[in-house]
Amino acid sequence: MKAAMVIDKKVSVADIPEPVPAANELLVRSLVCGICGSDLHCAHFAQEMADTAQRAVGMALLDPQQPISLGHEFCAEVLEPVKGDPSFKTGDRIVALPFLLRDSGLAFVGTGPAHVPGGFAERLTVDNRLSFVVPNGLSNELAALTEPMAVALHAVNQANVSVRDVPLVIGCGPIGLAIIAVLKMRGLQPIVAADFSAARREQARQLGADLVVDPREQSPYQTWEEAARTDDSTLFGAISPLLGGAGRRPSVIFECVGVPGMIQEVMTGAPYGARIMVVGLCMEPDRIEPASPILKELNVGFASFYSPQEFAQTLRHLAEGELDVGAMITANLPLAQIGEAFEQLAKPQDQIKILIRPGA
Repeated sequence: MKAAMVIDKKVSVADIPEPVPAANELLVRSLVCGICGSDLHCAHFAQEMADTAQRAVGMALLDPQQPISLGHEFCAEVLEPVKGDPSFKTGDRIVALPFLLRDSGLAFVGTGPAHVPGGFAERLTVDNRLSFVVPNGLSNELAALTEPMAVALHAVNQANVSVRDVPLVIGCGPIGLAIIAVLKMRGLQPIVAADFSAARREQARQLGADLVVDPREQSPYQTWEEAARTDDSTLFGAISPLLGGAGRRPSVIFECVGVPGMIQEVMTGAPYGARIMVVGLCMEPDRIEPASPILKELNVGFASFYSPQEFAQTLRHLAEGELDVGAMITANLPLAQIGEAFEQLAKPQDQIKILIRPGA
C-alpha cells in the first residue's frame, strides 16, 4: 500500500507492507489526514527530536535511522472491528488518539516505522480503547481537526483561563489559531493576537481574535495593556508595590512560535503576575534570564498532548458546531502532492492547515 514516509530528510510516497492489527486494534482506512508542525519537525529534525525526547522522558519516541511513517491528525473508516467489541462496526468513521497500547510497549502513530503506519498511509491500525465514532453530520475534514484542536483545548485548560483574563496569543500558526478558537468558544474577550503574516492575522480575526497586531508596527504587549484596562477593582489582576497592576485585568499569554529567544521575549514583555503557557515546540537549546520571571513573579507553564477526555470533548465541540474552525483548512490534496504540501508549509504564506487524502 502507499504511504508518506520520511527517508533521508525528504518526504515521499513509498510502498510499505499492509498493517496487521494487534489485540485491541482496529484496521482502518485513512480518509483524510492533516499535516502538523511536528510532521515538519520529523522531516527535518528527526534526530534532534529523538535525542530531546530521550533526555526528557527516557524514550526516543521515533527512530531516525529508519524511514518514518507520518500522520496523526486523521479521520478514518473501520475496515475490521475488534472481535467481541460492539463499540465499532465496519464502515464506522472514527478518530483516535495516535497511540497503540501494545504488550511490547507504547507505539506512536505518525512517528513510527513502516510496520506502524501513520495517517498518511492508505491503511493503519488504531487502538479501539482510544478511538471515537465520528458523529453523523460532521465532515471527515473537520473530524480530522480533532487532534490539533485537542492540543489547543488542553493548553487552555492548563493555563486555567477565567473570564476575568485578557488572553494574548503570540504566533498565529495552526496551534495559535486553534487556541484562539477555543478561547472564543469559552467566551473570553477581548482576545489579542500577534503574527508577522497578514494572512495569518486575517485567519486570527475570522476565528475570534478581537485585536490583531503586526509586531513590526505595534507592540503586542502594549496592545494587551490597553485592552486590559478596567475601572472595576473586582477585575484587577495581580498588583505589585514595585511594578503596579491596578487598573488592568489579569494576563494569560500563549507562546505559540517555538523559536529560540521567544520565551524570554514573552517574559520581557509580560506584565507583573502574568501566566505564560508555552505551546510552541522549540527544537533548539534556548536561554532565559531568570530575573524576568522572578522579579515579575510570572507563572510559566508548558503544554503538549491532551487526555482522552479532552480529545472526546473536542470531538463533541466540533460536532455540535461550538468550535467553528473550518477556516483553518486551506488546502485538501491527494497523497501524491504531499511533498509539495510540505514545501509550502516550510515557508508558510497563505497556507495554514493542509489536509491529505491518502486514498486519492
